[in-house]
Amino acid sequence: MSERARDWALLLFVAALLTLPNLGAASLWDDDEGVNAQAAREMRDSGTWVIPTFNFQLRTAKPVMLYWLQRTSYAVFGVSEWSARLPSVLAGWLTILLTYELARRMFGPATGLLAGLVLSSVVQFGILVHAATPDATLLLFTTLSYLAFWTGHADGSRRWWLPTAAACGLAVLTKGPVGVALPGVVLLAYFAWNRELGRLLDWRLLTAALVFLLVAGPWYALVASETCGEWVKLFLGHENLTRFMKPLEGHRGPIVYYLLVLPVMFAPWSIFLLPGLWYAFQGATPQRGSAAAVEQADAIRAQRFLICWATAYVVFFSAAATKLPNYIFPIYPALAILTARFLVRWWNGELAVPRWVFPAAVGGLVLIGMGVMTAVVIVAQKFVELLPWALLGLIPLAGAVGMAAALRRNRPGTVVLSVTLTAVGFVGLTAAVPPALLNRYKAPQPLVQVTGVNNPNRDLRLAAYGWFEPSLVFYAGREVEELKSVEHIVEFLAVPTPAYLFVPEQPWHDVLAALVRTPYRIAARNYDLSRNCHVLVITNDLSGTVVRQP
Repeated sequence: MSERARDWALLLFVAALLTLPNLGAASLWDDDEGVNAQAAREMRDSGTWVIPTFNFQLRTAKPVMLYWLQRTSYAVFGVSEWSARLPSVLAGWLTILLTYELARRMFGPATGLLAGLVLSSVVQFGILVHAATPDATLLLFTTLSYLAFWTGHADGSRRWWLPTAAACGLAVLTKGPVGVALPGVVLLAYFAWNRELGRLLDWRLLTAALVFLLVAGPWYALVASETCGEWVKLFLGHENLTRFMKPLEGHRGPIVYYLLVLPVMFAPWSIFLLPGLWYAFQGATPQRGSAAAVEQADAIRAQRFLICWATAYVVFFSAAATKLPNYIFPIYPALAILTARFLVRWWNGELAVPRWVFPAAVGGLVLIGMGVMTAVVIVAQKFVELLPWALLGLIPLAGAVGMAAALRRNRPGTVVLSVTLTAVGFVGLTAAVPPALLNRYKAPQPLVQVTGVNNPNRDLRLAAYGWFEPSLVFYAGREVEELKSVEHIVEFLAVPTPAYLFVPEQPWHDVLAALVRTPYRIAARNYDLSRNCHVLVITNDLSGTVVRQP
């Protein structure tokens, strides 16, 4: 077996270990998973590949790529949480391999292998490759764009234009203008740093633009035509420009938001973020005229490229008014490569690292372990099933012990192995089990199951007042009307056709119940984690008994 094949096999084995266990065990998380999974199903059921809808209304929040992939997954495996999440899993696997290839071309096989392992075992990667959202797919096409560029531009070549443009087109089909705008900024910054802006003045730019339009343009043109421009207007105006200018849905934060979020989301490998970035900047700015600058020219350019990649996204999204942790997810391959580069160079004795750096990293693992245990104990005051999972914090603590022992024995390879095993064990267990334990606290699926409103043979109507979770539409398999006033509730229940109303318990008992004159019963009750309230299902169908669940 070749070295590359062996590395690919190891990376895919670790990726499968981290992503497949319990993939479909947890019900869909709202809002994003519920919306995306249902939108793909509605496209399938309506037989369209062009117009995305949710709850049978036009959906303009995201382009179509994820829905295409989920629809394909549904066709092969059926409609389920597992098949809705599978595209993100496979995108994550491919991104790991692309990161390996990029790091291998930049710095060699050892850095490539470690970079793939780092990426696969950070917290946010573990979260988003388990999610039925477009983030993992965007990460795949973004990484493909940069790999295509790096591979094609070596030795002054200009062969990178067309494959990079095609990959950017796929990214734009996944999440919109950021799929091409930010790679453009990264390349501009990279060539400016190298004083090579002239390389962008090339007739191939026109050909690349044509390739980009051929990839991304047809669907945008079709959806604009079939919706009379409404989809494009709302997507570009509200979902992009307004989201940049104003904090939407309460997602605001300070200018340093991503600097605060990154150490948590990149854990446990964030213990090496600062030294990794420090030595990357140091390696990207060598002293003029030094022999090392000539001998390491490729490494210098690679580090500059990775720095531009990470910096462009952090600066852009820090300037945006709406802030979410997943917005800077596309920088994770760059950070993984820089982290791996730092550790491999230290392992090989190429860096004289200050003595405090690795003891500080050991302390970082201890803090992560203690933080996890404390957080789980606090959360378990309400969700007692999670209490045993406070033991997850022992994994980083054990990793800290292993690191400290290896440092005392001066075994850098064992240090890196200890952190790798810690990261894989911690992220794998965290992603596989605790989310499924919270299912009983998520209302949509159990409420639908208890009431049987997902039976396609029943003639009934569904509505929600004061509580609406997108996954309710997915599990019910039919439209859920959102009622806006008490008058609408009265009218909804008064119609003879069986009606089921989903409503928070407290306002129903405090105010609403006294205003309804139509006979009704409580068909189901369940606690809802996302809204921190109990939800009732009120129905005018009296052919049953009151259901009271603790």
